[in-house]
Amino acid sequence: MKNKELFAMALGINTPWFIEKIEFTESELKGTKELHLFLDFKTGSSFRVSDGNNYTAYDTREKTWRHLDFFQHRCYLHAKVPRVKKSDGKVEQVEVP
Repeated sequence: MKNKELFAMALGINTPWFIEKIEFTESELKGTKELHLFLDFKTGSSFRVSDGNNYTAYDTREKTWRHLDFFQHRCYLHAKVPRVKKSDGKVEQVEVP
């Protein structure tokens, strides 16, 4: 099993989402490291939003948030979070996995 597959399973990430890249880097805090997981979605994917309908991505916004620690290391998720334009013309951000 590959690292990306393992982390995807552990985080419950399903299609159309996938882990694009994994980085394990030195932290700004001396003597610690950070795990960074970069999420993306397959081009042309559709997403279900609050009105119960599926829409394709209108655009994306880069978002970063902290997840639970990976052992003693801080873990951050980074994603290109899609927004969709609904049939009423309103734009809504898709929930991240």
